[in-house]
Amino acid sequence: MLGLSHRNGKYFYSIFSHPVSRVMKSELFIKYFKLIDKRDSVLDYGSGDGPYKEMLKHYFEHYVAADYQVTNAHHSVRPDIFIDDNQNVNVDDESFSCVVISEVLEHVYRPHEALQEINRVLSPNGFVIGTVPFFMWEHEKPYDFHRYTYFGLKRMFEDNGFEIVKLDYVGDIVGVSTYGFSKLLGNFIKPIRKIKPLHFVLKTIISIPSLLYYFLVKVKFIKSFFMKYFGEYPFGFVFVLRKSV
Repeated sequence: MLGLSHRNGKYFYSIFSHPVSRVMKSELFIKYFKLIDKRDSVLDYGSGDGPYKEMLKHYFEHYVAADYQVTNAHHSVRPDIFIDDNQNVNVDDESFSCVVISEVLEHVYRPHEALQEINRVLSPNGFVIGTVPFFMWEHEKPYDFHRYTYFGLKRMFEDNGFEIVKLDYVGDIVGVSTYGFSKLLGNFIKPIRKIKPLHFVLKTIISIPSLLYYFLVKVKFIKSFFMKYFGEYPFGFVFVLRKSV
């Protein structure tokens, strides 16, 4: 289960215990909640284990988690309501001022239907904040259906009644390469997971390239150059949408 940390009034994923791709996407995702001026209600669409639950309950007066029953069976946290096979959520029209959809759209076989339902439950000028992967192995099998490009997301969002406020690339080919290298070597040390001290040391060593990349990005040492030339190979995207009126 993913663990969102909270310290000094800030929520974050620790780079030392989570993949660099998730850490970087979540930092931008959390930052964009500052754009939300109406904090009455939020729908966590595709909530899974609810990694953002405590943060969202802190930011919003009313929190509702919704998830797909078939995939939620593999998680340890049950939602408040289930999303049915037609992407429908049993709530009234315009019930929420914000909808969160993080790392979900790749698991939705008919994403247009999901976006139309999100539009329905969102109040006028309400916001959607979310993330999707671009570089990611197959996961939550067999419910992993899509990888989206910037242009595919832009057209899909606009076609379903949303104005794009933010649609940002996260990561580049350097980050993807370092993360892929660490992931590859990680497979070789899986057989010794029961030898915890040795496994921890080796896991830390093979994570060094990803950690170095992350800290170079944080100090903006490589950001402008690599995003200009290698941004077409991102970890994924973070987006903020506003319901068109």
